[in-house]
Amino acid sequence: MRYVSTKSNIGAVSFKEAVNRCIAADSGMFMPENMPSIPHAFFNNIGQMSLGEIAFVVASAFVGDEIDGAVLKNIVGEAFAFDAPLKHIGRQTYVLELFHGPTLTFKDYGARFMARLLREFNNDEKYCRNVIVATTGNTGAATANGLFRMSGISVSVLFPRGKLSRTQLSELTALGENIFPLEIAGSVEDCKRLVQMAMSDPSLSDLHLTGGNSINIARLIPQISFAFYAYAQMKHLDIHGAEEAHYCMPCGNMSNVVATAMAKKMGLPMGKIVGATAANNQLAPLLAGQQCKNSAPVRTLAHSIDMSYPSGWPRLECIYGRDLEAIRRDIVAAPPVSDDDIMLAMGKIRCVNDYVIDPHGAVAYEAAAAIDDNCPKVIFATGHPAKQLDIVRQVAKNAEIPWQLKQALKTKRQPIILPPTLPALRKHFISIQPTN
Repeated sequence: MRYVSTKSNIGAVSFKEAVNRCIAADSGMFMPENMPSIPHAFFNNIGQMSLGEIAFVVASAFVGDEIDGAVLKNIVGEAFAFDAPLKHIGRQTYVLELFHGPTLTFKDYGARFMARLLREFNNDEKYCRNVIVATTGNTGAATANGLFRMSGISVSVLFPRGKLSRTQLSELTALGENIFPLEIAGSVEDCKRLVQMAMSDPSLSDLHLTGGNSINIARLIPQISFAFYAYAQMKHLDIHGAEEAHYCMPCGNMSNVVATAMAKKMGLPMGKIVGATAANNQLAPLLAGQQCKNSAPVRTLAHSIDMSYPSGWPRLECIYGRDLEAIRRDIVAAPPVSDDDIMLAMGKIRCVNDYVIDPHGAVAYEAAAAIDDNCPKVIFATGHPAKQLDIVRQVAKNAEIPWQLKQALKTKRQPIILPPTLPALRKHFISIQPTN
C-alpha cells in the first residue's frame, strides 16, 4: 500500500514514511493511493468477531507487507485491549461506547496504535523522535498515555491556557518523564497553527517531528474499525435492519466521519453518516459548497468539537474524488445543537433511558433523533461522562469518577507556559533534546 497527499498524487510514499512524516511535502495529509476493499466473505462471520479481530483485518489492509503479520497482530492487540460495547438505550437507538481505555475517550485506540507503530518503525534509530500534538484535552491525554516511557520518543502536548477542566489538566500533567505539557497563551486554533508551522519548518527537520493529531494516518486507521464493530454487534444481536443503520457522531475535526466513510468505501453496508455539531456548525456549509466562517469557534458544552475548520475535510474530499454530490449522498449534517438542548438531552436520556451520556454523546443523540427513518441508529459515545463531571453531575448527581481519573488527580505538576509563537516552541524543543 502506497500513500499520497490530499493535495496531489505526486510522490507516493510507504506506510512507514506516511506515519513518520505525518504531513506530506506539499503540506497535505496522507491517504491510501487506492482504497482497499474487504472481501465479502469477511461479513459471513462478522457477528462472532471481536473488536481486536476486526481491527487486525482493517489494519492489515492498510499496512500491507510493511509489517510482519505476527508483529502487527501484537500491535493491534495492545491498541485494542479494551472493548467498545454496543448498548441499547431505547427504541432503535444504540450507543457504541468508545471510552473504556486508559484516558476514557475513543482516541485511546488510535493513540496506542500510533505509539506502537512508532516504536516498531523507530526502534533501531539513533535519534530522538519528537511527537507534537494540539489538544482541547482528550487527544493530548490519549497521545501522552500511549507514548509514555517509550524509549527514544518525547511528546509535547500543546493546549490552550485556561480552557481545560481540572481532570483534563491532571491527565496531561500527571505523567512526567518524556511527556511535556505546554500551556499556550491562546486558543486551540493557535495550538493547531503552531503544530502545522513546526511540522513544515525546515529549521526543525533535525528534530524528526511527527504529529500526534488525527492528521496522522496512524491515528485514523484504527477508527475505521468502530463502524465495522458496531455492525458486527448488531448482527450478533440479530437486529433487524443492521445493513441500513445510520451512524451518528460528534463532528469536530471529522476524524470519525472520515473513518466511517472509509469503512463504507471498503464494503461495510450502512445507511447515512450523520455529523453532529453544537453551535460551531462547520459541516453544513462545507456540504453546501461554501467556506467555513473564518472566526474563532464559540465555546460550548461539547468543547471537543468546537472547531472553526474541520481538518478532516480534505480527506473526505479525497475519498469521494472531490465529488460534492457523492459526499452528500452518504453524509448528512444534522442541525446544530445548543447548550440548552444538550442539557435537556442529557436529562432526558438519564430519566427515560436510565443512561448517563456526556455532552458530546448528547449532541450525537439529538442528531439521531432528527432522523425519521425506521432503522437502527448508532451513536458514537466518544468520551466517558466523567471527563466532564461538573456538567454531567447536573443531571446525574451520583456519577462516579473512574479509577483512571482518580489516579491522575493524585498527581499535581505544573505545565510549561509558552506564548503562541514558533520561536518559543523552537526554544522548548532545543531544551528537551537529550545530550550526548
